[in-house]
Amino acid sequence: MKPNPKATYKAQLLDYDALLLASDEECSYCLSEREIQMLLAFVDYIPWKTRYIATETEIDTELIRQWGANLARKLMSGCCGDNQTHRFSPAGVYQSSDDGGLTWNDDPENDPRNSYVGAPPLPGTASDAKKCAAADNVRDLMEQYRDNLIEIVGATPSILAIIAGILAFIGVLAGVSGVGIGIGVLFLTMAAEIVQIGGTGISSEITFTTLQTFRCLVYCRMNNDGELTYDAWQGLLADIAGEFSGFAETFFYQTINGMGYIGTTNAGTVGTATASDCDDCGCENCSNLDNWEIVYGTLLEQSPGYMRLSSQYVSGSNVSVRIANYNNVPDECCAVTYNIISGVVQNQAYYPCGSTDPVFSVPPADTCMYDVGLTNIFTVAFEVEFFFSECP
Repeated sequence: MKPNPKATYKAQLLDYDALLLASDEECSYCLSEREIQMLLAFVDYIPWKTRYIATETEIDTELIRQWGANLARKLMSGCCGDNQTHRFSPAGVYQSSDDGGLTWNDDPENDPRNSYVGAPPLPGTASDAKKCAAADNVRDLMEQYRDNLIEIVGATPSILAIIAGILAFIGVLAGVSGVGIGIGVLFLTMAAEIVQIGGTGISSEITFTTLQTFRCLVYCRMNNDGELTYDAWQGLLADIAGEFSGFAETFFYQTINGMGYIGTTNAGTVGTATASDCDDCGCENCSNLDNWEIVYGTLLEQSPGYMRLSSQYVSGSNVSVRIANYNNVPDECCAVTYNIISGVVQNQAYYPCGSTDPVFSVPPADTCMYDVGLTNIFTVAFEVEFFFSECP
């Protein structure tokens, strides 16, 4: 048995070995808001190795950090008011349960992030320059946010103080006086990491280059009004997860996730950015299927550069598949080809880039298209696969 370290304070130490053997089976407890806040005040100490009885077992600092984060998350979630239990999934999706947590369903209608107040857009007509200015504003605001976190962790390096600072920042962008402790659970991992790495660690990870890369991810997902749709916001989260790693991924992902699509769009309206040229971002990617909308048809399979759909009954005796790219037509044309896997296609209609009237013929292989429709009037179901080539 290792001797306990000498201490100049009195504290109740936790039995690490006993906790390792304890069950993870969950129960429900009724706690008041006051009691929750009292317990949360002690959660910060759970990741401290010095709060455990010395043992031959090596204390896993990552494990005890997870214990603290999980306890805080559960205390901050709860199941009050509507007899439902609510949570954010590991991917940050808001979910609800009607059976005490046995089953969970995505619940975007009650997601608090989707009820934020939208700010007036940037002035001016929709344009690439307007989108670029909005992306610059988001980048500049994230830089200020980074600096605020460095100041907070330098003055009060606790998880609760950091989460309070994050929630205050998001509350302004959400257009509400407070976004509530429910949203706070999204930042537990980030706050715990910040306590560990301190202000120096934040500075070394969230650099000028990192912020510029983030700016381009935002720019490439915005429309020409400098706005993000719900789908574009989800695409941005996927881009962040694919582009960054380590604390940078945590910083951008958890923050943008908490801001929601409305809060992130609002961030684009805060500031005085006048940038009008974001060509260095290189957004054009013909394999980016997030830019394409399925107007008719059922998606059967999708992967980068590939989409397979089955036909849909539309009207009269028509069955159709139709895909369109209205908002982000590539400047450089990319080949969009298709292959009929089964069934019959009678008409092939497509709009080439820049045209206003459909052309009823099979498009040339090198034609840049933004609207493709396949139809037959025999009510014969068919399947089709589309191939989206990379830009040269």
